[in-house]
Amino acid sequence: MPVNYIVTTITGRLQVVVSDIDAGATNGSLDLLEAGGSVLSTLSLSRPCGIVAGGQIIFSGMSLIDPAAAASGSAVAARISDGDGNAIITGLTVGTGSSSEIVMSPTNFITAGQTVAITAATITGH
Repeated sequence: MPVNYIVTTITGRLQVVVSDIDAGATNGSLDLLEAGGSVLSTLSLSRPCGIVAGGQIIFSGMSLIDPAAAASGSAVAARISDGDGNAIITGLTVGTGSSSEIVMSPTNFITAGQTVAITAATITGH
């Protein structure tokens, strides 16, 4: 049976996550990764990276834009790091369906040099 937390506890835990992302010398980032872990695209987060309310992180400064993807491939995973490059959130799934934590449309294939944009982003605490 899963452990359940009240929303105020979840919100407090997520506030620590936001503080960790914003703790680096520069803005945090979201990396979209291919299956082998290579970075396809890096999107700079705003600072502060988001607000926490009702058990969710709502990321600020949308749209996040990478004007030129670093490599070509299918994005299947993601990580969020602080501005010093320390991974804060790992293991995020990327795909085109609602079962993915990061949903890309119309495809999760990225071509080197293409613009990559994220128009909305939230993380729901558990």
